[in-house]
Amino acid sequence: MTRASIAFDTTIAQLGNAGPSVYINNLSRTLQARLGDRLHVVTSRWVRPLGERRTLDDRARTLLRDVWWHQAGVARAARRAGCALLHLPAGLGPIAGRRFPLVVTVHDVAVLRFPEMFRTWQRFYTRVVLPRVARGARAVIAVSYATKQDVVDLLGVPEDRVTVIPNGLSPGIGPIASDSARAREVRARYALPDRFLLTVGSVEPRKNLPRLIEAVRLVGERSGGRDIALVHAGPEGWLSHDIPAVARAHGNGRVRFLGYVSSEDLAVLYSLARGCAYPSLWEGFGLPVLEAMACGCPVLTSRVSALPEVAGSAALLVEPTSVDEIADGLARLWTDDAMRTRLAQRGIERARQFSWERSAAETVAVYDAALS
Repeated sequence: MTRASIAFDTTIAQLGNAGPSVYINNLSRTLQARLGDRLHVVTSRWVRPLGERRTLDDRARTLLRDVWWHQAGVARAARRAGCALLHLPAGLGPIAGRRFPLVVTVHDVAVLRFPEMFRTWQRFYTRVVLPRVARGARAVIAVSYATKQDVVDLLGVPEDRVTVIPNGLSPGIGPIASDSARAREVRARYALPDRFLLTVGSVEPRKNLPRLIEAVRLVGERSGGRDIALVHAGPEGWLSHDIPAVARAHGNGRVRFLGYVSSEDLAVLYSLARGCAYPSLWEGFGLPVLEAMACGCPVLTSRVSALPEVAGSAALLVEPTSVDEIADGLARLWTDDAMRTRLAQRGIERARQFSWERSAAETVAVYDAALS
């Protein structure tokens, strides 16, 4: 094993708590324990956490980050630290990547598949940068086999340069007894209904919330589902201004939005919920599916992209563009206790196959191969 130093860019992790941030924070922590002083964290001084509404200052910082840091500053910081390799764990970095050895993680290429679901700058910048960075890297890490196929087909990276390394589970994500003091406190603080389904993720078009809300309405009109309730946990994302109106028009008071929820509270919510509904239109991995399974929360998710790959046989799979199919699945989650018990048991077993320690070990192997 080489002793060369690795630079690891944590810039994107400072923007919020979405999937790439979870990946960066957990992987850097685990890599640090494994590599010690071989790992050098670098980050842009222009980045700040984003609020619910983008300000002019946010936009200026975005331009500085994307035009200066990603294209020049990050490689300069890696050189100054004396590193031999730079890991870009959010898929963004210098287009002229061959000037400095790169490893790039690609979480998904949804911006290429669904450009209308992203902001104008994000759509333009990612479509220009991501393919060139990936093709110029010595190695690409894909978080699922579905993402690897997209990297090969849509980004034009040779298959033998792409390694699949799944995400792991964040510390503290696991079953919480519903009668524990912690569970009672969380239930009271959020004023949760006695029974509810949970959906998790940023409020943005890809999460398919309008169809999910409409499906909840349909279940509420059935005899066994009149008390159905849906709780959403996650920050506001982008292009989501119509979601509250959809909830008012179709939720019939059955849908609640909690906003951002800490990972500690989220484990309790998974453990209290009758099920987790995650009918996303496209995911490169789908961390909420893994988190829910780890907490023994039965999962309904989509049969597209990486979601079946993560869930295995431990989830109820539906077509995400069919409101009726989502509704039928929700009705089963709500009323079929035997199925819920079966999925919960399978989910706990399935989740044990994922860990950040495994991800870190396999990432170090990619580093060593790239350096050799």
